[in-house]
Amino acid sequence: MTLNFLWPIVLRVVRCGAMGIEATRPGRAVFAWALIAAVTVGLIVHGGAGDGEATEPAAGAWTGGAAVGFLGNTPDGTAFAMNLNVERFFNRSFSVGPLLQFGVTGDMTQIAASGQVKYWLDLSKGLKLTAQGGLGFVHTDFRGSDTSFLIPIGVGFDYALTRNVSATATFLLNLTDIDTGVGSHPHVMPGLTFGVRF
Repeated sequence: MTLNFLWPIVLRVVRCGAMGIEATRPGRAVFAWALIAAVTVGLIVHGGAGDGEATEPAAGAWTGGAAVGFLGNTPDGTAFAMNLNVERFFNRSFSVGPLLQFGVTGDMTQIAASGQVKYWLDLSKGLKLTAQGGLGFVHTDFRGSDTSFLIPIGVGFDYALTRNVSATATFLLNLTDIDTGVGSHPHVMPGLTFGVRF
C-alpha cells in the first residue's frame, strides 16, 4: 500500500524539520512547522487518494486531515496550534490512527504524538459528531525541556463540504505532567482547532 511506503518519508521530514527548528530563531519556528505540516499533509492526501471518501467512509478507508487553532495553558501560556491526523475506519462509526499536535509561541516549541480512537455519530446529512481519546507523549522546549505522557480526549464536529472534503472543528483536553522547570506546570492543556479532512 502507498501509505506504508510514505511513513518513513514523513517521519524523516518531521525529524529533520525538528532538528532544523532548534537551530533557528523563535520567530522562524512557526514557518518551519508550517512547512513540515504542509509536506506531511500533501503526502497523506496523495497517499490516501482513492482509498475512500471522506464524507462517507467505508470499512478499511483511510482519511487524513489538518487543522490550526490555539492551545491553552502551555508552559508559555497560549500557543498557536497545528494538528495533523490520519485515520483508518473499522466501520462507519469507529476509526483509529495517529494524531500529531504542534504548539509554538515566541519562546516555546511543543510537539505531541498519540494514537487516537474516534467514535463517529451521524447528527444529520453531512454533519457528524466525533468523540475521541488516545494515549501518547508530549515534548516541550521552553527555557528547559521535558517529555511526558499525554492523554488527549475531546469532541468535535465534521461537516461534509463535498464528497471528498469535510470541514472540522475539534476541542481537545490534553492531560499531561509536563514540567520544563520554568513557567507554569500544566496538567490540562485545552485546545480548539478548525481544519479540513480529506
